[in-house]
Amino acid sequence: MNANLTTDHEYLLTVAKEWTHARFAAAQSSEYVPAAHRFELAPDGFRRVALAAGSPEARSPTEAVTRVAAPTVWSHSVVATLLADGDEQTLEFEQEVIEIVVMDGDAVSAEASPVIRVPGVGVCLGPFTQGE
Repeated sequence: MNANLTTDHEYLLTVAKEWTHARFAAAQSSEYVPAAHRFELAPDGFRRVALAAGSPEARSPTEAVTRVAAPTVWSHSVVATLLADGDEQTLEFEQEVIEIVVMDGDAVSAEASPVIRVPGVGVCLGPFTQGE
């Protein structure tokens, strides 16, 4: 995690990751796609806010918001383009991931988890890993 982030963000990060995992665990369809959400500190713990589908904040929190007054965490679905070197060429493929973005002031950190879909069986979420 970025050393410039405060310890308050750790609580929100944990809440966002646990909530996101729970949403996938409760999914009844392999077509499930979670709505984007923002998590903020509140006097009684935290506040979770559903973001409008297609809004700038839902698509890319760090492009829509450049600085926050208090630690804020977003959970949203993105498609990442991955590159892999093959024997004769570079291969390109897309992977759906859930990105958890943490912002505290102007410090930013992110973690991502791959979405695994098995038609007729369901959908699951892999482990979150921090980007390098």
